[in-house]
Amino acid sequence: MLSKIHWLILGLALMVPAALVNSRQVPLLAVSLGQMPNDTGSDGLTTYAKSPCPQLDVPALKVVFASGDTLGVRMAKVTDWKAFTALHFAVYNPATADAHFTITITHSGTHGYATRIDTAFTLKPGKGEVRFPIAALKNNNGSLPDLANILRWYIANTEKEPVTVFFGDLLLEGDDLTGGATAIKLHGDPAREKRIHDAKMPTITTPVPFDTPQADLILSALEIFPSDNPWNLLVDDWPVSVNSDKIISSIGANKPFRYNSDMGFAIIPPTQARLDLQKVTYVDESDKGPFPIPDGVPIEGWPSNFSRNPALKNLTLESVQRDMKNLGGDRHALVVDPTNRMLYEFYQMKKTDTGWTATQASVFDLKSNTLRPDGWTSTDAAGLPIFPAVVRYDELQRGMVEHAMRVTVRRSRRAYIEPATHYASTLTDPSLPRMGERIRLKKDFNTDGFSPAVQAILKGLKKYGMFVADNGIEWAISVAPDPRIPVMDAELRLLKGSDFEVVEMLK
Repeated sequence: MLSKIHWLILGLALMVPAALVNSRQVPLLAVSLGQMPNDTGSDGLTTYAKSPCPQLDVPALKVVFASGDTLGVRMAKVTDWKAFTALHFAVYNPATADAHFTITITHSGTHGYATRIDTAFTLKPGKGEVRFPIAALKNNNGSLPDLANILRWYIANTEKEPVTVFFGDLLLEGDDLTGGATAIKLHGDPAREKRIHDAKMPTITTPVPFDTPQADLILSALEIFPSDNPWNLLVDDWPVSVNSDKIISSIGANKPFRYNSDMGFAIIPPTQARLDLQKVTYVDESDKGPFPIPDGVPIEGWPSNFSRNPALKNLTLESVQRDMKNLGGDRHALVVDPTNRMLYEFYQMKKTDTGWTATQASVFDLKSNTLRPDGWTSTDAAGLPIFPAVVRYDELQRGMVEHAMRVTVRRSRRAYIEPATHYASTLTDPSLPRMGERIRLKKDFNTDGFSPAVQAILKGLKKYGMFVADNGIEWAISVAPDPRIPVMDAELRLLKGSDFEVVEMLK
């Protein structure tokens, strides 16, 4: 038997209470922003797509449910529901009859039917709204669920025939948890957007080394993802996660902040010749070639990480590309086409007598907010692109890094949150960070006395924060291995993990 019904269907004329209008809303599934479900009960039987829906006045998710089939999200995008008051969404039922559904929610305490949540609801014909009070959710056996650690949710069609429904954004609501009267608005920096749009992109006819003045002009005019992309959103006013202290402690509250001089990249013209990789290990989670790979593509750490190491300073780029010293490592290689705004990233890239090989290859359209398929990795464990996160010389010269950065941690959780699409751990401790977790420098951290280059990084960490992107040394961000960038180890290591906080993801 299904658990007690905890839902309300609101008619067209029913006004939403002002307290909820002014409450904080966090998207559980932001259909209007292009988020899609990733969990269907019968592949190919139930279909769904983003679709106009005049009745809801917003882009909607049109779902054609097969009889008895389900649709939802595995690896919940928001896992802590405890701080919220309601799950709410607008719906449109285009049929002339009622449609009956069940929402199922599993959590860390779920060990079968009795310890999961099953709640039935009915959609009347036409437009309506559904609201589930969070505090009223109970397991099927009447026990209390672990609402702080939600794992999966899905909606099931309990009819004996197919049913079509249009869903608006699925939202978690809280009674003004931010302490203000209005919801937080997701936004980027208009000054940054104007600066990029006003800059003129130079004509690129040959590959350009990233550590040159010519590259600086190109990068200053390059719009890396749309302005509403997660990499470009300001997070300085986002609420602190209720789990922040535990996550920071798990990474290392007393461990120093640091950087890796690692991620160089090749800047190519739109006419760059395309090559097929001779071998790709992770074929099922790699994009298909051919790829525009120039002869001088730098391998991770080239050049400054080599030139500053006495044991490696005599190596040539050719010898590094071929790994003639058997240095191994991740060997990331990044290729940027600024004219077409395309990005190509490779993992464990190596040059051979017959061509290039790589373990993994990812392609990103810098004009789009499209993510990699759910569950897919990239050259980063989180399924994220690397190039948008790299701290570059041109932005240090401007005085602030104007995008989110990437950070590595030694231990992560077997979970991810958008924009990440992949995890790389077997650990399930909720105190560990998920891939895609967003962390920022605390507002009250005093940046006075730091060098201009370090201040540019710290200002960016306050405004844009950083994504947990891979497993590795804790608290390490990526900086371009540009010889013009000064050594910053001593200064950055003055910061500790306790100077940072995890923000609650609003997108």
